[in-house]
Amino acid sequence: MLETSKDVLYLLIGFCLVWLSLWFSWILYQIGRTLKNFNKTIESIQGIVNSLQEGVNTLKDKTSGAAAYLTVLIKSGQQLMQMIQKKRKPSSSKKKNKNKK
Repeated sequence: MLETSKDVLYLLIGFCLVWLSLWFSWILYQIGRTLKNFNKTIESIQGIVNSLQEGVNTLKDKTSGAAAYLTVLIKSGQQLMQMIQKKRKPSSSKKKNKNKK
């Protein structure tokens, strides 16, 4: 079967090619698993970022609504204070007129 050293060489080259192909296949498998895990990690990070973005948007909507109500309340309060000040001015001047007489 093994008549010359060339036959042994071919046998060793074939054996090395089998091991090399097995090693290369294992490396490709490991790279694939790593990329799959990386993809899962990226998807979970995207989910977290989307949740945070939705939370920020919800908070933003609520605060903008509250700010609109707050603006209305402040303007109403200012008008109320102006009305109170207008009512106080005439009554204080009446009191002064009564004291002078």
